[in-house]
Amino acid sequence: MRGWENMKYSNHEIIIYGSGQRGRGIYILLINNGINVKHVIDTNEKKWNTPFYNTVISSPDVLEDDNTSYICIAIAKEEDAGAVRERIFTEYGIGLEREIGYFDLVWDIYQSDSDIQGALNETTIKGSPQCIFECDYGLGLGGIEAWTKSICKELLLRGRQNIHIISDSGTYEIPDLLREKVVKLPIHHDEMFAPESIVNIIRYLMSQMPCVVVTGQFYMTFLSACLVKQHFPDQIHIISVIHFGKEELYRQYASKEPYVDLFIGVSKDITEGLRRHGVLENKTDHMTCPVECDAILERSYTTEETKPIKLGFAGRVNAKQKRMDLVPALVNKLDSRRIHYCFEIAGEGDYSKKLREFVADNGLEERVKLVGKLERKEISGFWKDKDICLSLSDYEGRSISIMEAMANGAVPVVTETSGVHEDITDGENGYIVGVGDMDALAERIAFLDCHRDRIGTMGQNAHTQIFPKCQMSRHLQYWETLLDDVRGRD
Repeated sequence: MRGWENMKYSNHEIIIYGSGQRGRGIYILLINNGINVKHVIDTNEKKWNTPFYNTVISSPDVLEDDNTSYICIAIAKEEDAGAVRERIFTEYGIGLEREIGYFDLVWDIYQSDSDIQGALNETTIKGSPQCIFECDYGLGLGGIEAWTKSICKELLLRGRQNIHIISDSGTYEIPDLLREKVVKLPIHHDEMFAPESIVNIIRYLMSQMPCVVVTGQFYMTFLSACLVKQHFPDQIHIISVIHFGKEELYRQYASKEPYVDLFIGVSKDITEGLRRHGVLENKTDHMTCPVECDAILERSYTTEETKPIKLGFAGRVNAKQKRMDLVPALVNKLDSRRIHYCFEIAGEGDYSKKLREFVADNGLEERVKLVGKLERKEISGFWKDKDICLSLSDYEGRSISIMEAMANGAVPVVTETSGVHEDITDGENGYIVGVGDMDALAERIAFLDCHRDRIGTMGQNAHTQIFPKCQMSRHLQYWETLLDDVRGRD
């Protein structure tokens, strides 16, 4: 046992609700710290009585006779966690007073973990100030990764040689200039928030102090930096760039406000969300991520009704966020409206295989094409060939892919996620529909299919809206000023 008796919840047993990745992560974390988990429960009855490490998964009905245990809802999707919260109150009378926040529990364990606390008490190596950007999930395909690589490259070109990127994997189009600046640390994603990973990151951060840490996700580097800040408040500064607009995420970040120097949302929606959850106004700002955009848009559109209207998507082909599992329903709605279209999907992800099977099983090869990953130099050409940019996402921060599409004159037809109202005026340079509303999405596409003269006008309007916002020169100036200001606080 590693000091569990000193923790906030030491007098109560713990029940984990959820047996997915989060449930597995918190279970291992608790067990490895000598903490007994009373039950692991799940709503899915097919999982009941199946093995879960050294226990089995139970039905939620075990809560009926439990009057003392704390419950940790280990479910990532906010609406699903909310439904569970409501269920355990209405069916079992268990209210918020007996719930432990997932990240609150993780943080509490870290305060007593002997390995983590030992690392924080090690001798630090202090040199010239360093600036460390975080990409815990690797440098693969994605908006956070693209932004990190682009801003770090530009800072290096401006002579700031103290730039580094924490990562653990990924080689997707890393510029030669950055290769020696990528610090690969062993991060165990199978064990979310594993102390071993935290210790590795803490030791690296402490070796770089005094330093500025720029995080992009509420994950291991962010929590490690907060732990170091507890012990060395004057030697490390944290700038947290928030790329996703979710209420639960706002709550998580707000809980760590004392350790963060500045929160930067990629949209005004995110900044406002943080403030709703109590983050001080002087600790928040927002920025527009740069994208390549020519001053003058030169391209053509599909005006002939005998030719298919060209739809496009570029990004991670997954179901969790991007909702590519809704593509079959959308395609069926487009076909039922007899829309003449060709839909190209650029990218890869955990749903790619199922989409390819759907296309093959339904003979859609001429209308739906999965073109795989694109190189950065191919993005502009991809969008200049498309009339419409589609996004089916449940949540975003401010989608770089949508901005890239608009920069190249594609008309966005997208779901209402964070940041879209900053760039899209519904009916003028694109369309915004409710999250999950495939009927509305199909209707907007059908309208443009029947009014093809509108596509060129709206596409030009999209470009006009994006161009002045997205220039790298302005963005670089912002970050140079910001980094100098934060370091000036030492």
